[in-house]
Amino acid sequence: MKSVQELASQAASRAKAEAAKNITPPKSAYKFEASWRGLSDDNALQACLLKGLFQEVFTFICSKATGKFSWPAVSPTALSQIFKNALSASLLVDIIKCVATFFTEEMDLAIRYIENLTNVSRFDLLIMCLLSTDRDDLHKIWDEVFCSEATPIEYAEMLDKLHSRYCLNR
Repeated sequence: MKSVQELASQAASRAKAEAAKNITPPKSAYKFEASWRGLSDDNALQACLLKGLFQEVFTFICSKATGKFSWPAVSPTALSQIFKNALSASLLVDIIKCVATFFTEEMDLAIRYIENLTNVSRFDLLIMCLLSTDRDDLHKIWDEVFCSEATPIEYAEMLDKLHSRYCLNR
């Protein structure tokens, strides 16, 4: 007899596998945001969406369910093409929070996201119009994650240049 926890875990796995079958690589802001919001209960899956690891996470589950599954990464350089002028401030902050979760493991990729988000149309306007709580969150992430003492100098220099774009006067 299975415990309630085991049954709940199996149900969650099945639900994620079912959701994975219905997700296609985002080619527009609308599709990206729909995929992002669909994964909103799981920060690790949102990071996987950005890092292109979705396939690795669900290979076993989806191979049983569908036989095959593929999820290409959302390329950092494609961000301005995907979002054009449709990136919302809340989604921008969510993406930065997500990037912070894998920054220490994959600094190069994380910095490419941070850098390429600045190329999205209206980026500067979004930053200027952030709610004070979002602005505080960005400052905190920048200070505690992106500018930590563990950040190698070559990345620290790039981040220093980007700092003024993300963290307007305190």
